[in-house]
Amino acid sequence: MNNWIGLLIALSLALVAGVLNWKYLERKTEEIEMVSFVAIKDGVRIKPGDTFLEKHFTSLDIPRKSVGSLKDSAVLYADRLTIVSMKAVRDYVGGDVVLRQELKTPPAEFSLGKDELAIWIPVDGSSFVSSLVAPGDMVSFFVTSPAPVVDPGRPSGSNEDEKDPEWNLDGNLPAKPPEPVSYGESELIGPFRILSLGGRLGSYEVSRASGASSAQENVMGIAVRQVGNGVEPKAEKLLQRVNSASFRQAGVLLHPRSKKN
Repeated sequence: MNNWIGLLIALSLALVAGVLNWKYLERKTEEIEMVSFVAIKDGVRIKPGDTFLEKHFTSLDIPRKSVGSLKDSAVLYADRLTIVSMKAVRDYVGGDVVLRQELKTPPAEFSLGKDELAIWIPVDGSSFVSSLVAPGDMVSFFVTSPAPVVDPGRPSGSNEDEKDPEWNLDGNLPAKPPEPVSYGESELIGPFRILSLGGRLGSYEVSRASGASSAQENVMGIAVRQVGNGVEPKAEKLLQRVNSASFRQAGVLLHPRSKKN
């Protein structure tokens, strides 16, 4: 009987030891097991707009227990061929990890929300740096209303009026000087959401990387709300200024970006 009890105790201890040993080996395996991500080889420099080639890549091996959130943002080395021929949107040097959020392409077209229309506004290219502004940003426009001021002339009966006009040497009266014109105060109209800058529909970096043209970025497409057969009052006021004969290109005021931008 005692032999059976001793045997059971020995078997129990062996089972416990086996479980502990298995847990230990599992933990060590997890520490040793690596997850491989795409990184740029040492000595390689990639500029925005350059094409990713497989020869640019190397494997960055990280212990699984230390991967953390990298597994959700970095490109696995096993998936490296899926990013070959894509364009870089930033500078890369040896050792940099390629992240999924950096593999962007500009949208094919801008999207309008419900009851939204698009209008285009010529803006003063000297009043803002277009490369720092992107579709999705909120802007307002400085517009100035010209207010011609007609010279009322000199009071009737004054000594100046009684003087004979001075003749030019060629016997002609001098040309009448142009009437002075003053411009009214600038008015701020907005805000509006940018849809495009010229033909650019995404950020400057992404558009540059994709090889898209950056021409006419002084023509800004904006979204306005449709009201009946027209547009919202602020958009109507802006259009009236733009369509006036004396309109000068609008100045741009960039509003703070939200966190999601």
